[in-house]
Amino acid sequence: MRALPGILVGLAVGAIVGVLLAPESGKKTRKRISSETDSLFSDLQDQLQSGLDSIRSQYDDFVDQASSKSKDIADEVKRKAKF
Repeated sequence: MRALPGILVGLAVGAIVGVLLAPESGKKTRKRISSETDSLFSDLQDQLQSGLDSIRSQYDDFVDQASSKSKDIADEVKRKAKF
């Protein structure tokens, strides 16, 4: 997972270099670069959103577990205090 940003950057650089070296007119090349860049940023945005959703889910799970454990501990203290 740590290598993913490096791989994405490498793919982007490779795509841009490939487009720049292609034997097409400047207008077509600029259009292709723009299209591929938009696609890359869209993919990055989707991956970032997915990562944020995963982090949010893990945080919510942690909060739920901590809340449950705190309640269990409070109940145990109350039970022991009655004896």
